Amino acid sequence: MKRQVVVATGNSHKVQELSDLFAREGLTDIELLPMSQVIGPLKIEEDGLTFAENALIKARAVYESCMLPTIADDSGLCIDVLEGQPGVRSARFGGPQATDSDNRDAVRRAMIQHGSSDSAARFVCVLCYIDQYRTFFTIGESAGKVVVDDQGSGGFGYDPMFIPDGFDLSYAQMSAEQKNAISHRGRATSEMIARLRDIELGTSSANAHELSRADLYAASAAAVIGRQDVVRAVASRAADEYQRSQVRETLLQTYLFAGFPAALDALATAHEVMGNRMTIDELEPFDAMLFQRRGEELCRKIYGRVYERMMERFEAISPSMRSWMIIEGYGKTLSRPGLSTLERELCIVCMLAVLGRTTQLYSHVRGAIAVGATMHDIAECMDVVVELSGRQAYELLKSTYLSIRPID
Repeated sequence: MKRQVVVATGNSHKVQELSDLFAREGLTDIELLPMSQVIGPLKIEEDGLTFAENALIKARAVYESCMLPTIADDSGLCIDVLEGQPGVRSARFGGPQATDSDNRDAVRRAMIQHGSSDSAARFVCVLCYIDQYRTFFTIGESAGKVVVDDQGSGGFGYDPMFIPDGFDLSYAQMSAEQKNAISHRGRATSEMIARLRDIELGTSSANAHELSRADLYAASAAAVIGRQDVVRAVASRAADEYQRSQVRETLLQTYLFAGFPAALDALATAHEVMGNRMTIDELEPFDAMLFQRRGEELCRKIYGRVYERMMERFEAISPSMRSWMIIEGYGKTLSRPGLSTLERELCIVCMLAVLGRTTQLYSHVRGAIAVGATMHDIAECMDVVVELSGRQAYELLKSTYLSIRPID
């Protein structure tokens, strides 16, 4: 029996294109259903600032209406000479009730007003998947140029105006097979299919026998809630000395957020699995001045312009706590080699989500973004959190991320 997945769109072209792409990738056990077939018409206010936010808004609205796995697409054309427009407004650039032709005419007028008959541009597609257990995103882009004169009569939307890099044909002049092989939606869908296959098989996109970033996130979250079975499973996948040191560093830093007993239990579990192969960390000589400098540098990197205000608040409440945080936390522990700053921040995000530490979570999600975390990194953390701690922790992390609203 085929698994049914609802597509959160009223655009029959998008449903057909996704179905063709799924068939091309050989994923024939999933039946894509347009939302009109399942729940009828549904008015959704797409007021997000990014493609990802709009995809999430649509996916969530449809999923909550039918409680079936849902895929939502938000995509658009970003034109350099128009400073990224029409972007998230691609479907309504010509007005609230605009047709495809109206939207192309609006783009034409805008480009001519800027004195351009063509411009570098890119199509972007973000897909959002939601089911009972997880939410994740995939993204695809196609670079090329936009011309003011339509070329071809196939496709839909802005296809007649867009010529992808490396081709002399517009999307509208290509066969469906040609377009799907290189399009933004094709690329996002290929990644989506890979993720769906992973879910079915219970594997990760990385080699199931090697350590991945998601494994480190899982070990962190598991350690602070006492899930030694998960810690044991992650430790067993560490294939070499480098990966074993990653596990050790991941578990060591948990003491900052869950205390020494939780960290010691997790490290003991990892040691049982890895035994003498578990590398022993060398004790770094205590150098308060060095730790102070390292801690301040890392804090400024993570907290940016709010660093000074945060330090003033700590100073007013407890100078000792401020010193401990900078020296012991950031300078001595979180500045250690073995994990990148980004990896450490994402591990911390997972820990704080399963612990329900709302205020700290906000600070560290913002900090993770400041050091390079993408929407996909946070979505991967959400997957880990929901698997280990359930929907409440997942919703806390998701709402925290959306409240910060980074523009990807």
